[in-house]
Amino acid sequence: MTDVNQTAKRYVGIGLMLVIVLWVVSLTVSVLRPDWQLTAPICVSVVFSVVMLMAFAVLWKWVSQKHHDQITTFYTATSGFRMLAAIFTMLGCYLVAGREAMTPYVVVFMIYYFVMVGFHAAYFSRVAKREDRV
Repeated sequence: MTDVNQTAKRYVGIGLMLVIVLWVVSLTVSVLRPDWQLTAPICVSVVFSVVMLMAFAVLWKWVSQKHHDQITTFYTATSGFRMLAAIFTMLGCYLVAGREAMTPYVVVFMIYYFVMVGFHAAYFSRVAKREDRV
């Protein structure tokens, strides 16, 4: 039980540090290139990344504690859910910002998206390998 809590907290902690690093880098680029207008895309990407990070940590903890036999299904479902959420987020940006303003949204969002997907896959791959050894 404590190991599950620590694993979830570590996932959130490392994930938040990763989002902060991405945020600092993207803000630096935004300051260096103000004509690119990256403020709104950065905000959307940071909020999406943090919400997904927190949701997956809470859900992973619950599935791991209560329904451990369904953990592989959880890993598969998170991938599909994240993709659907990303599509709907980009659709919302499209409806609000318009077609002409979508390039910065898509580029910034995809950088955050792929970094967080990579982190999620690497982190839980190590967790699964550690559980297999036990």
